[in-house]
Amino acid sequence: MEPQLQHSSMELFQGGGPEFSVLVVSALSRPLDLGMLYNVRNDRLIPGFTLWKTEDIKSKTHVRPHHNTWLQVAMSESLSEKTSLLDVSASLKASFLCGLVEVGGSAKYLNKKTSSSRHCSVTLGYHVTTEFKELMISELETPKPELFDKTDATHVVSAVLYGADALMEFQEMASDDSKKQEIQGNLTVMIKKIPSIEISGDGSLKMDDEDKKKVKNFSCKFHGDFYLKELPSTYEEAVKVYKELPSLLGEKWENAVPVKVWLYPLSKLTNTESKLKKMISERLVSLVEKVMDDFHQAEVRTNDLLKSSKEIKAEEIVHKLEEFQSSLRVFTTELLRKMRDLIPAIREGNMEETALRDLLKSQDASGFSVKEMEQWLDGKETEINVVTMNIKQLKCEIKLPGRELDSLLMDPDVKDVFVFSFTSLSYEEPYLKTISKAVENFKSGSAISTPEQDPTQEVPWYKRPDVKENLASSRSVFKSVPFKNKVISFISDPDHPGASVCWYVNAALKDPRVTSMPAQFACKLTLDPNTANKHLLLSEGNRKVTRVKEWQPYPDHPDRFTLSPQVLSREPLTGRCYWECQWDVSGGNYLDMGVAYQSTDRNTYLTSSDKSWVLGVYDNKYYVYHSTFSAGVPTPPSRSSRVGVLLDREACTLSFYSVCSDTLTLLYTFENTTFTDEPLYAGFYVGEDSSLTLC
Repeated sequence: MEPQLQHSSMELFQGGGPEFSVLVVSALSRPLDLGMLYNVRNDRLIPGFTLWKTEDIKSKTHVRPHHNTWLQVAMSESLSEKTSLLDVSASLKASFLCGLVEVGGSAKYLNKKTSSSRHCSVTLGYHVTTEFKELMISELETPKPELFDKTDATHVVSAVLYGADALMEFQEMASDDSKKQEIQGNLTVMIKKIPSIEISGDGSLKMDDEDKKKVKNFSCKFHGDFYLKELPSTYEEAVKVYKELPSLLGEKWENAVPVKVWLYPLSKLTNTESKLKKMISERLVSLVEKVMDDFHQAEVRTNDLLKSSKEIKAEEIVHKLEEFQSSLRVFTTELLRKMRDLIPAIREGNMEETALRDLLKSQDASGFSVKEMEQWLDGKETEINVVTMNIKQLKCEIKLPGRELDSLLMDPDVKDVFVFSFTSLSYEEPYLKTISKAVENFKSGSAISTPEQDPTQEVPWYKRPDVKENLASSRSVFKSVPFKNKVISFISDPDHPGASVCWYVNAALKDPRVTSMPAQFACKLTLDPNTANKHLLLSEGNRKVTRVKEWQPYPDHPDRFTLSPQVLSREPLTGRCYWECQWDVSGGNYLDMGVAYQSTDRNTYLTSSDKSWVLGVYDNKYYVYHSTFSAGVPTPPSRSSRVGVLLDREACTLSFYSVCSDTLTLLYTFENTTFTDEPLYAGFYVGEDSSLTLC
């Protein structure tokens, strides 16, 4: 509650404009005192000049106590809520927003800005007033009119309300958007509990375990008019400081500072024309405030998107966001500069309010309207999300084109490198050109015209259905690659929108768009009759094997499997080999396929031998076996009766794929398998009423 001024010294001019009214403004931790001169046109005090002698001011000062203490809790980061915590008037707010006013102490809180939308914050405002000093102007000698010609002052400080403000901002960063509401709620609840929390004899806070858990990650920033030996940084420290605040003002409030001042118009002292003609309307100040809030929200969102794009190393997106941010900052700086010139001119009567209103309209014409900024940032967010979701599925290291990727390609120990490349991130951004041109025109004073929309503008790559299909197929191909050297990169390729899988061999690009990776190493196999168990019937040029009950008239041979219905290929497997097989299973019986050494025991099963590596299929479920090792394999969503097998003896890997409509889904890879120089062959087991065909 504000103190009442004595009528004799603060009589308001009835029916007059703002130039004749006593104005009340927040001190904002500025060194204002009784008798000081003040220029309301730019909200600056005028040091080194007074109308009366110091002793006269002291003798005509009336002092009375004004004790009041109250708390506020602010849960928003908006300029409106921050300025309301310090009771900033509309006129002073306009000056502060455009940089005419420099603040200190508790008012530095007004300069604080969040850098991320995941930043959760609640502010506790502690306010106290102690005494009110009023200068009895009517009892002082009227200054000579010629004194006013020596100063730009419009008012004199005629009353001061003393006290102090402390703003404790409690913060916690949310790991993601889903946590924000919970954290914001915890902040609000725990900040409101501060006045009631007790401190025990050992200096610890009396809190239950649940509350201690809530405040564990809280941080605190202190903005105040109180002198503290050490600033609080945690919730616990902030509570202790809060309890000490009343004593910090001193026994006789000697540490109190001006919190609010009354400004008496100089024109009333001499009945001369005032240098202050009008004040900026509150409605227009609110519009200025909204524009600044809009720009800050765009800045915060850009920071979040920059962080996300840097995490995935999407440099093209990073550069575009940085370009937008730079243009926004330059435009904001120039807008504030123009406002700093315009606001005092309006108050002097040299300009009309319409000039400020027209200046603010340049926001829309420049491309910095809320709608246009959000629309462009929405696009960047979608683009980042599309790239991020694909990267998460691939689970591979990211190598930037140039130094990082070249170092891998030129590594003497690396032969094959497969790159999942995002190909469409490099493209023209008409919006960025629009705002860049608008900033140039705004700085030079040229007219800013609203650009016409291009009806032929292409749909962004990340919104095209065909690109979505291409991304899916490229992911599938990339996942099917069994080699170790697989990385993600960003190589522009307009011919393959979205993504492409590139294959490098000895640093040279072998294939810019791999569509079926293992098929690159396809080999044609046939079955060896000399190894076939006598319950297996070979047909179709020895490329099909069927389990039968009747013994087949095969001659005796030392390579023949005698115990189980198994068979090996005629051709040995060398280097990299890929083959596919299709099966027909009746009654849910078992099939095995894999590789085996020539020396594999003919009286054992491939699934239990230490000389074979096998994938088993039973009732549409997959299993892998080697020696004593066995494990189940997840079944892909699309069931298939066709399996691809890729052996890479050099890389020591054996991979199995489910093949469905030319799409390969990796089932399992035996890695770090030490193959000897002994010949390897494709091996198969065929269950009852089943057959298998080499494709």
